[in-house]
Amino acid sequence: MGIIKRQGEKSTPDFTEDDYISAIETAMNRNFYYRDKEIEISRISQTDENELGYDGILSTVVPFYIQFKRSYFYSPQFKGALLTDRNSVSLPTNRGFYALELLKKNGKYDQHNTMYLLSQQAKASYVAPLFYKSKDLARLKSYGNRIIPSYFNDISIYDFTNNSRYQYSKLRFFKDSITITPHNCINDQEPSHHYSYCKNFKIGFHSEPINLENSKSENLLSFISEIVLAEKKENTELQVSKIFDSIPSFFNLEKDSKDITIIIQNSINRISNNDRKENSDLILEELTTTDKLLILEDILYEYFGIRQLIRFERK
Repeated sequence: MGIIKRQGEKSTPDFTEDDYISAIETAMNRNFYYRDKEIEISRISQTDENELGYDGILSTVVPFYIQFKRSYFYSPQFKGALLTDRNSVSLPTNRGFYALELLKKNGKYDQHNTMYLLSQQAKASYVAPLFYKSKDLARLKSYGNRIIPSYFNDISIYDFTNNSRYQYSKLRFFKDSITITPHNCINDQEPSHHYSYCKNFKIGFHSEPINLENSKSENLLSFISEIVLAEKKENTELQVSKIFDSIPSFFNLEKDSKDITIIIQNSINRISNNDRKENSDLILEELTTTDKLLILEDILYEYFGIRQLIRFERK
């Protein structure tokens, strides 16, 4: 067994995807504040609906999209196609590498293609850990618990208990997770596709190997920081409407098809607190920006397992 472990080959992560997601979302909810404004990152359904739309809060909403994955580790001694592929397109393998497999369902890569379409309208990325052992997950969770902040000041955290300051850039959990933006749609019949990657952000796509040297892959800290610090470039209402109008393309359906109306109506029924049985067309015409974000959140998770998060400021 010792020889097998030294030779490595493929190592399966020994924590669940839900464990990783829970740890990341907890860290997000605790750590992202900026300057004298309170920046929050959450789901739209978790926010206080009485505050949204008032005092300019809704105008600061920035939606973004994440598909969480676990990382499988492949040692330098691995002899399979992924290593051969990386070598063939000049991607490093001498220290091993990680990979995630794209979800194929009913013979299609709909989850990936939806992520790609979202990435054309907003920030959307796969997020995966640069580790695969549960002890590393536990260590990073513990690290976060040790720096519960007392107050925030310009992307640094001051802890009165230990009389010490922690810089925003030192939040290890986010630095030890990689983000990969979908590079293209996939409409072939290949049995599987993977992204492979290493800690220096050298990304490959497989089956037919591609060196994604211009992928702009980064760690999760940089990904979130760009969202937190970026100036708002587009009107929120316009951006959300564009993403909402993309829903038919997620299902390869026409905009005015009956199936799309049913999908949206079913979503409204799942998330609505009232029992109104009005004409569907009338309901769609009355949707507010907040309504659209709620429907997007529901549909993306219900059908594709994609999480929509929002960044907004409480002024």
